[in-house]
Amino acid sequence: MSVEAAIDGESLEVQITTSAYHEAGHIVVAAALGLPLRPEGVMIGEDGKGFACHWKEPDLTDSSVEANVLASFAGFCAEKRLRSMRGFQPREHLGVIWSTDWKEARALEARFSNAYLGAKSIPAVHEELEAKADEIVAQYWSAIEKVAKILLARNWEPKRAFESGTEWSESANAKYITGEELVTVFVGLGIAAQVMAAR
Repeated sequence: MSVEAAIDGESLEVQITTSAYHEAGHIVVAAALGLPLRPEGVMIGEDGKGFACHWKEPDLTDSSVEANVLASFAGFCAEKRLRSMRGFQPREHLGVIWSTDWKEARALEARFSNAYLGAKSIPAVHEELEAKADEIVAQYWSAIEKVAKILLARNWEPKRAFESGTEWSESANAKYITGEELVTVFVGLGIAAQVMAAR
């Protein structure tokens, strides 16, 4: 999951900072909800783009689909919280709802069972889960801050290529926390996480 287009006029420093918190939101909530992390971990590029790597293929259970939807929402929820706390310009609502994260969430929501939905429509469940993601981000805010600060403190290094060929940033350099390093960080934060190389 990567950060969307930059806000016009926003400094690169702010873009990199908000990207770190955005990706930390994804990865912390994914781990807290029991989703396996991928070995690549979490990363930000010099261009302010970022990527968080966890397994996004839910099983057939509604709880697995829900966890993936919440992890999708968590990036912008964390970014929104940071922007409010630091007085940064907020993102426009349309930019968020048409983002890659929200598109992924909507595709996942189509997999909920009729039993999960009950009498509710998918848009109604979507709104409920957005609110729930905000609550989870608030609950795990100290962990999100910790991961973001570790990521921002890392040195820039040459961008590592994904085996899949995925291009998440146009910059030549990036900062990383690997999946295994995240597991160690999460132990100290009371989050039991695991890394899964293949599924």
